[in-house]
Amino acid sequence: MNSWGLFCSIGIIAAIVGATGGCNRENLPGLGRVTGTITMDGKPVPEAAVAFIPDGGAAGTAVGRTDAEGKYELYYSRGNKGAKIGEHTVTVNTYRETGDEDSRKIQKETIPTRYNANSELKATVKSGANTIDFALKSGGEILQPNTESKAARAVTGCI
Repeated sequence: MNSWGLFCSIGIIAAIVGATGGCNRENLPGLGRVTGTITMDGKPVPEAAVAFIPDGGAAGTAVGRTDAEGKYELYYSRGNKGAKIGEHTVTVNTYRETGDEDSRKIQKETIPTRYNANSELKATVKSGANTIDFALKSGGEILQPNTESKAARAVTGCI
């Protein structure tokens, strides 16, 4: 390929990258990738919602869900993995409603409130890759969101 052909090829590639990259208007803060494992009494916690809430407010909360082995990965927003760099309060809950009015299925909360509605869990997210595991202990109060206080429902997003 001659120099003109190479120049044109680079120009076309630059135009494509610029056009596709320019569509994302979201202003992202500094993010760190976050993965980890959640266990309770040494056993994996499957199908749990995990939320990292930045200190200073819920704006910018990163969320994830554990798999059958209790492993999770956080997402700041669609297509953007990670959580805002800094200090976070972490919540873990298993309550979930699925289906419609006629075929509603409820997965009950199995996690004590000290890990969700009144979370004691804290984490620091740094730039780069972060592995943040949580070893929860059973025991204590467990609230079922649709029968308990509105504050408890707010933590699980089930208002």
